[in-house]
Amino acid sequence: MIRFFVLIPIFFFSSASSLEIKCAFEEVYSDGSIQNGYFLIKDEKLRYEYDSQNLFTLFHNHDQFFFVKNNDKEVINRVSENTEIIEELISIASRYPDIKKDYISEDLIVKLEKNSSGNFVKRISIISPQVKMSIYLNDCQNVLINDRFFNHNPFFEYKF
Repeated sequence: MIRFFVLIPIFFFSSASSLEIKCAFEEVYSDGSIQNGYFLIKDEKLRYEYDSQNLFTLFHNHDQFFFVKNNDKEVINRVSENTEIIEELISIASRYPDIKKDYISEDLIVKLEKNSSGNFVKRISIISPQVKMSIYLNDCQNVLINDRFFNHNPFFEYKF
């Protein structure tokens, strides 16, 4: 089963202005497996795309999640189950700018580690009964992003 936990990138900025950001990520799981990709965020829209053609791109629009298979852009699914971790991360992000280093709720522990300049989070650790992983964020930049890159249908390619 594909393991994904979108870490709503509101965590990754330190400005209260309108957010438009892109970051590369590396997910490292406790079994040693690694997944790479990038995410885009603009206001409350999110695109979280894995590099692997065997995985998918996840979109968050209007409080709904959709994923599109990277090797078949016609396969679009709505994500409505097993979203507890994502929902908890959204709840944490909604507390911005009052973000702490550690969060514990029921069976979930989330730890945030900022980079040396304090502008972005460089590592997020997630520990739950379902997964133990770290997500490392690289090359984060504030950029202007066209709204079309947040559409799951039609799917527009983005070059990171």
